Amino acid sequence: MSPFEFVTIFCSLILGLALTHIFRAVSDLYEIRDRVKTYWLNSLWVVTVTMWAIYAWWGLWSLSINMESWNYAQYWFLVINLSSIYFFTTLVLPKATDEGTIDLEKHYFSVHKAFFSIVAFSLFSSVAVNYSLFGEPMIGPMTIMPTIVGFVALGAAFTESGKYHKGIGVFIFLMFIAFQLTDVNLINYEV
Repeated sequence: MSPFEFVTIFCSLILGLALTHIFRAVSDLYEIRDRVKTYWLNSLWVVTVTMWAIYAWWGLWSLSINMESWNYAQYWFLVINLSSIYFFTTLVLPKATDEGTIDLEKHYFSVHKAFFSIVAFSLFSSVAVNYSLFGEPMIGPMTIMPTIVGFVALGAAFTESGKYHKGIGVFIFLMFIAFQLTDVNLINYEV
């Protein structure tokens, strides 16, 4: 087993659990769809956090190329960052209940403080990951953009404004699409 494989097994497990949680929640809510009052912004965040987890998993591949040695602090930054992704995926959708209507707008605003605090933490901790593991400069696109978006997310944690939430929901979704489109990570298969 290579060092990369050893280190990333636990990371893959964290992201796998995040994706499993979100897929299960969507499936459970679909089964009781007659009792679910949908909310487009909540649905947008479901797509965003799913992409976020998948993109984080994809990004782990760069570590197989760039990391010749690891230290515990670097690994800890990575585990903390990936754990934050798991935690906000658990908040984005409510648990399906046996009775009553599930209002996704009401759920969104009931968890927004915790959700956006964790999203902001994830973005801020990604700066440490990008700097310490990927060798990104402290002032560059991979550190400045997560910091800016992190402060925008913090704003969402402290405001009840529907307009602000709608605006940043679309903004962060588009930022995430842009990040994915500019990714240059290639995985080569050699026999």
